[in-house]
Amino acid sequence: MTTRSLAQPDRCARKWCEEAGEHEVHRQYLTAFRTTEGRSIGVNVVQVGDQPQAVELTMLPRRGRDLSIVFQVANAEAIARGMRAGARRAGQ
Repeated sequence: MTTRSLAQPDRCARKWCEEAGEHEVHRQYLTAFRTTEGRSIGVNVVQVGDQPQAVELTMLPRRGRDLSIVFQVANAEAIARGMRAGARRAGQ
């Protein structure tokens, strides 16, 4: 008798994608944190179709609509450098 795994119909064919069901944007959730104002910010890897992967920041306010901003990888790296520099200065 042979054994085979059954495909999960809700799983995305892209192994790294954590979205389920029909979706146009492939997304992998990396981290989330709260700001001092109580907003939640998520950091994700996203890809639309065959476009290059990008980095998405998703901001969820306590009230109102959420906002997503997508950055090309080079811009996300520049933002990370700027955040590290700001954290160093603020910590002095």
